[in-house]
Amino acid sequence: MEVQRYQSAAEFLLATKTFRSQDPIRVGLITSIATSVENGSRTYEDYYWWSVTSDGEVKGLAMRTVPYGYVLSPMPEIAIQTLYSVISENDVTAKEFAGPKTVIDFLEEISNAPIVEEESELIYQNNSLTPATSIGQIRTGTYEDFDLIFKWMQEFMKETSLRSFNLETMIRNTIESGRYSLLEISGTPVCLGGNSDIQRFEGISVARVGPIYTPIEHRKKGYASALTSHITAKLQSMGAVATLYTQADNPTSNKIYQEIGYTLVDQNRRIVFA
Repeated sequence: MEVQRYQSAAEFLLATKTFRSQDPIRVGLITSIATSVENGSRTYEDYYWWSVTSDGEVKGLAMRTVPYGYVLSPMPEIAIQTLYSVISENDVTAKEFAGPKTVIDFLEEISNAPIVEEESELIYQNNSLTPATSIGQIRTGTYEDFDLIFKWMQEFMKETSLRSFNLETMIRNTIESGRYSLLEISGTPVCLGGNSDIQRFEGISVARVGPIYTPIEHRKKGYASALTSHITAKLQSMGAVATLYTQADNPTSNKIYQEIGYTLVDQNRRIVFA
């Protein structure tokens, strides 16, 4: 097994294209983030792009966009062990790792380090949409909506315990690319939705739905289902397989997604070492 670190997102994406195209759903987050860095829509403090290969064939990937932790792809145990050994030597500040549960479980086992924080999320995909009941009007978010979107995104981050870095820039870039949608009732926005860029591979295109956020005062009225259904249909009309990530311990969200045709692909796990 050999480990390669790439100097840029573009180099990483080119060298790992074949591997990523073999499992585009489960490697979708890595592809999406690396693509956003490559095209300049997202910037971070520093970057680590890794692959582990055997006989010239990529067996696994790891990506870190500082200040965040690592995201790992599916890979065999020997690849996990080799990659983690190299990362531990070359990125001594790395304490956070996320990826398929089987990968992270094995990483925990070989690290022999105490865990101070962990969470799980589920990956879904939709191959056959069961449309939710249409409610209100849905339009694309514009720069005139920036203050509202910024406020709601801050609330969304707080509720989900997600961290934000360069949030204002990320929102402006998402607005510019037309990837925010607002559901309105009588002209008043009541729910926010977004989606990633479409990732195109040979024979398949993939895009991620999210975030989906409804302020507390507007919940339990079907708005999130209607907006998720709308964005899913939009992505499918553009030829993409719609995917999304949701917290494993959020039964409401999981029920909503399953009702409109989302099926479980895998479970991810995130851990933070002491």
